[in-house]
Amino acid sequence: MTKILDVNLSVGRWPFRRLPLEEAAALDSALGKAGISGGLVRSLEAPFAMNVYEANEALQEACRPFPKLTPLPAVRPDFGLWREVSGPAAVLYPSYHQFSLLSPEALEMVGTLIAKKIVPVIVIREEDERGQHPLCKVPPVPAAEINALAEKFPDSPFIALNAYAGEFKSFTAPNLYADIAFAETFPALAFVVDVFGTERLLFGSHVPFFCIHSELSKLEYAKLTEAQVSAVAFKNYERIFHGR
Repeated sequence: MTKILDVNLSVGRWPFRRLPLEEAAALDSALGKAGISGGLVRSLEAPFAMNVYEANEALQEACRPFPKLTPLPAVRPDFGLWREVSGPAAVLYPSYHQFSLLSPEALEMVGTLIAKKIVPVIVIREEDERGQHPLCKVPPVPAAEINALAEKFPDSPFIALNAYAGEFKSFTAPNLYADIAFAETFPALAFVVDVFGTERLLFGSHVPFFCIHSELSKLEYAKLTEAQVSAVAFKNYERIFHGR
């Protein structure tokens, strides 16, 4: 297997069930054993945190001993501390934090992040909607809304996480990247490659929700060329964060 960088990792406690590899040390160890060189990590607590600053601080502290884990601060337009975040990227949870990506407040926030060279990472969903707690149904972020946001800032990359295969058809903005985590079967990934290509496709495992080895197997069995596998596994990631 080629070098792999993962855009879709999380640590912390998910409120509805215990997850394997929810501790940073366990995640770091599993990535090493699986041959994954590192990746972007967000907080499992940030979607429901009343104070995302505290969740961000806990995430930073958890990842500090593990250099290959890059923590992503969560930002929301109604919590003004987004102006103080730094790093290569920041994560947005529009559905959990109940804001529209196209609202004036969100556009101001995104524009400021981009001016600071911080890549916006947008979580469409954390769980399959059919598996959510019956008293906590969180709708997905509309794929068309994410695409419209990316079109407003054409000179900056955007990353969308956890899109179903059918949602990739809406991702027409050339600066909008997306990961493969929710392309859950090999035919689904083949469909994604057919409609979206591999130039903007990223490897994302969605660990600890998903099994790391089943996600890696997608690259092994999807009948991609060596160049396509390299693009998805690490080259697109490096172009976003090191090629600008």
